[in-house]
Amino acid sequence: MPLSSFAVPTGAVLNLCGSGVYALRTLRGSVRPNPVTWLLWALAPGVAFTAQVARHAGLPALTTLSVGLGPLLVFLCVFSRPGFRSARPTRSELCCAALSLGALVGWWITAEAESTLALSILADGCAAVPTVVKCYRHPETEERTVYALMALSAVLTLITLRTWTFTTAGFACYLLTLCVTLLILLGRRSGQSGLGTLPP
Repeated sequence: MPLSSFAVPTGAVLNLCGSGVYALRTLRGSVRPNPVTWLLWALAPGVAFTAQVARHAGLPALTTLSVGLGPLLVFLCVFSRPGFRSARPTRSELCCAALSLGALVGWWITAEAESTLALSILADGCAAVPTVVKCYRHPETEERTVYALMALSAVLTLITLRTWTFTTAGFACYLLTLCVTLLILLGRRSGQSGLGTLPP
């Protein structure tokens, strides 16, 4: 049995498990996800998954799909918390959302798979900005498990690739880079003293 037949589905399950833990802690109020980021994180991988399927990317597309389903679960959990629902997006968050949605619109304009995938990565990156900023300013409001498992799933996908192309490896490389960045920022948590009042 090829390594990819085991490693890639395992990575997808890890993604979903990490998001499940994060969603549960969102319900408990121990973390406070940025709803703009998590909504767009659900949309952008959906576009990337579509592009990968169109180019017959195979199992690596499973990682991309799982990366989209997990944030959708987290986003739904955000709105079960009354305090989270009342928080309004800032102008900078709305700007990032507009850039992200603009990149997604590009998917409707081009039928070329590589361009679609590039635009979806751009959209996902723009969506990540509010959470990157929050991890830097308020690491106590985040949880590392989900990002660690996402990074591990990206590694599992990459080590199983027989042929490295932008279509097969692009999203996994981006995901690994993003998660490592977030984990580094969250490493500052050791200097924090408890959750206190969770900022938006």
